[in-house]
Amino acid sequence: IFESLRRRDNAKAQEEKTRLVNETERVLYEKQQKRLADLIDTNTTLPCTISSVRVLGAVNTRPGFLKRIIDPILSANRDRPYTLSEALRETHFAVDKLRSHGIFDEPISISVDRPDRTDPSSTPTDIDIYISAREKGRVALKVGTEAGNAEGSASTNVSLRNIFGGAEHLNLNASIGSRTRTAYQANFEAPILANPNFRGEFGGLASSTQKVWASHEEAVKGGWAKLKWLARGGKHDLSYTGVWRQVTGLAEKASPIVRADAGDSVKSSITYSVTNDQRDYPLLPQSGYFSRSTLELAGWGPLQGDVAFGKAEFEGQGAISISIPGIKGNSGVSFTTGIRAGLMYPLPLAFGSKPEASRINDRFQLGGPTDVRGFRLGGLGPRDGTDAVGGDVYAAGSANLLMPLPRVGPEKPFRIQAFVNAGRLLALKRSDSEKDGMNADSVRKNVSSTIAELGDGLPSMAAGVGLVYGHPAARFELNFSLPLVIRKGGPNRNAQSALIKIFFNRTGSSSTCAEPDGQVHDQGLTGSTSRKESAPAVQCFACPHNFESYGSMIEHLESERCMVDLKELGRLAANCLGSEVFVIPGRRTFLCTEYGQEYMPFWSDDVENWECYECHELLSSQYEASVHALSASHLPSNFQCPGCNAWFAALSSLFQHVEGPSCSEGLQTGTGYVGMFLRSLEDALRCKKTA
Repeated sequence: IFESLRRRDNAKAQEEKTRLVNETERVLYEKQQKRLADLIDTNTTLPCTISSVRVLGAVNTRPGFLKRIIDPILSANRDRPYTLSEALRETHFAVDKLRSHGIFDEPISISVDRPDRTDPSSTPTDIDIYISAREKGRVALKVGTEAGNAEGSASTNVSLRNIFGGAEHLNLNASIGSRTRTAYQANFEAPILANPNFRGEFGGLASSTQKVWASHEEAVKGGWAKLKWLARGGKHDLSYTGVWRQVTGLAEKASPIVRADAGDSVKSSITYSVTNDQRDYPLLPQSGYFSRSTLELAGWGPLQGDVAFGKAEFEGQGAISISIPGIKGNSGVSFTTGIRAGLMYPLPLAFGSKPEASRINDRFQLGGPTDVRGFRLGGLGPRDGTDAVGGDVYAAGSANLLMPLPRVGPEKPFRIQAFVNAGRLLALKRSDSEKDGMNADSVRKNVSSTIAELGDGLPSMAAGVGLVYGHPAARFELNFSLPLVIRKGGPNRNAQSALIKIFFNRTGSSSTCAEPDGQVHDQGLTGSTSRKESAPAVQCFACPHNFESYGSMIEHLESERCMVDLKELGRLAANCLGSEVFVIPGRRTFLCTEYGQEYMPFWSDDVENWECYECHELLSSQYEASVHALSASHLPSNFQCPGCNAWFAALSSLFQHVEGPSCSEGLQTGTGYVGMFLRSLEDALRCKKTA
């Protein structure tokens, strides 16, 4: 009994001692941070030279690959010395390149140290940079489902990362579905010269898809080679594709045109596309524009194959926010318009002189719930019996008015929409004298007359209303539409129609582009299907980018590559609901004014010798003190975990800690303050985005 009482007294005494120690450390910490903040401006211009950069933890990454990224920032490769702020900025640029390759986990940390003073090759201004990183797992497996365009399917994807140590990626995908019966795809992608914005890709595919609108099934086998780069004008793709196609599995009611194109064909083509997306939120755009242009050349000259044509397509969209009198700030009302157009021009095969007629495999199809609402899939354009046989020239457009739901507010991703869309698809005109073939002059005349016919009368048109929900992972629509104008050859849906549509905002290897009405259309292996991964992505609160976790998303905000700068993020963090639990006492004022600059902490004393208040090391100069303060163990902390009281310098580090397995605190578990803080931050950033 006495021993038990003694232990209780000892526990109370130890607890009180711990409290006093923590309070003393807090006071010293606040004094230190004040000294650091006072000397930030005076130390950023100190001259320095980067003598070495070491990447720690990159065990599977080739040294030559890292050398291409690191060498440009070494002082030996520069004409003039750095200032300390310039050295840190260039180092962060190099780390951003490493991060863009997608082979390292977050966070990637940076520390600065002095080289060994006994090294005769070192100079007083030399600094060493240490980049600490942890490589991602080299194998990833994903299982997901797809839904869209009246098709459902299941898929499995295996990804192999950093195969040869140069950020190479190998993706293997297999899927089965109701319309795309089987689909297999493999692609290998690698950066060129270690540049994340300049990549090469090779791939192959094999698929079998049922074309229900044209009474046949198409089997495709082939491969491609592609160059992708990012430039000021947007994202650019240049690719070569060689595929063998087979029109097979004809239905009993298949039309003569479909039967005439049955059998094998080989397409050999070069495609160039450029995409520029400046919308604030692609699934529910309030402002900005989108454009995509695609050019394809098949079978002409040395390309060979047995189909020849030139194909051009353009897609564009614009969105503007509408102000409502009496409503301050963003009203949530927006007007969106979009256009699409395409032309297929017959060309002679190889080096011949006789242009080839188009095949059903290559012609455009128009109509459907993700294309022109109010018409069935492939419901617009030329038909042969009940089959939609496609056309060579088309144009389509839409106009959408989006309004927030009553009592919900513009900050929520719910909208009422009223829309009208129209489109027209035409086959290339041919005279009776051209039954035996076309020549270059007749093709030119036929294309001109067909384009002119697009403006002859009203196009097929439908209007409707519906509900829209812009979830970060997908856009959901429930629409009621009514055809207004029906051109000959374009059957409607027999008056009214109710459509439920889901558009998934997929983040994978396939590219996405926006349809004229603001929907996201996947252009992956299975054509126009949309994919929902088994683990939906986390979308940035301030822009449309997706991330694997909230910690990665907030680190994106801290990178200042988003519309939020560091000082603004610091103010939001300091003033959000629940900040009194996360922000370390005494750091609120610093967050509101100088957040982000604490990664360059400089400090001094009033005496001749400079003393570190944490490790009490004496330093002989202001420069040595500045470099010493930049070591990893001396970075100041701003936030603390409410579950285990661990301290962190960056808000993203706190969330990565909470989302990991090392702490009992979670986004929805523990004290509950983390989820409260996250919701408050989301509301603040979304209100700013829509303002």
